Amino acid sequence: MTFRDYVVVMSLATAAAWVAFLIVLVSTDPAHAGWLGLALFYLTFGLSVVGTLSVAGTAVRAWARPQELVSRHASRAFRQAILVAVLVVACLLLLAAGWFRSWTGILLVVAAALVELAFLASQSRARPAR
Repeated sequence: MTFRDYVVVMSLATAAAWVAFLIVLVSTDPAHAGWLGLALFYLTFGLSVVGTLSVAGTAVRAWARPQELVSRHASRAFRQAILVAVLVVACLLLLAAGWFRSWTGILLVVAAALVELAFLASQSRARPAR
């Protein structure tokens, strides 16, 4: 798959996720939706955020560092988009349950940073020294 194909497919999938999110947002009554309606809300929102951040992150990285492989840009941007989306959705879930406090937000950010640090450490060990 070429970079252009990746951007087109991810952009179309992201647009579809945003449309699905808007449909869930408009057609679902949170008071009567039950767990399925709430699950669809958070799932479509999370997918929309992942797609948006992934495409934007890949584009910014490819523009800022054109000498690196685009596949590395795409994989890093996708991984970080998933982390940020999980962080945002977790904060929204905690907020909806009434459990969100500043320290829980800080703990979530620290946990996401540690996960990213673990990925970076494992990648640096996997690459041979030059």
